Amino acid sequence: MPIAINGSGTITGVSVGGLPDGIVDTDMIAANAVTAAKRGSGAILQVVQGYDTNFTRAATSSSSYVATTHSVTITPTQANSKILITFTGDANNNGSGNYLLITVFRSVNGGTFSDISELGQSGGNSNGFMIVNGSSSRIEVPFCINFLDSPSYSVGNAIEYKIYFKGNTGGGNLEIPSSGSNQPVLGIAREIAT
Repeated sequence: MPIAINGSGTITGVSVGGLPDGIVDTDMIAANAVTAAKRGSGAILQVVQGYDTNFTRAATSSSSYVATTHSVTITPTQANSKILITFTGDANNNGSGNYLLITVFRSVNGGTFSDISELGQSGGNSNGFMIVNGSSSRIEVPFCINFLDSPSYSVGNAIEYKIYFKGNTGGGNLEIPSSGSNQPVLGIAREIAT
């Protein structure tokens, strides 16, 4: 079938991006050619970044998980999307032999926060996504958590992901980030089509 392009930017005789055969103009392409349904499984539908703009340093000596102010919130645009989360920052175990355990909790539509780490749920050991430990020293180290989450939600529900942390024995003043007021902990959430 011949393709004709006229001076107005109209293409005739071709199907573009799943649009019907016939006349396709630039407005149709801009409005319809890259919709989520046409991108297919695995496409990134949106990206959201969140961080505490006050660069608040969270500190605890608790042996139970404590919430930080470091979070990211995303509202999925489609049903059954997966959410790929990334949290980066640094942490300070603040003393020899102190274990600092970091995990991510999720809240859907303002509901209760719950730990999403698979390692943290394995056998009930609650180790979260990572452990910072200096067996004979105080250490400040960067961390990066990546996780592909499959939350249960309804379209329009906001999903908040937040860093939680704790110590192993209730000793030491553990910190995320290691220096307040100038080190961000960044959270990024990506909606992935299924």
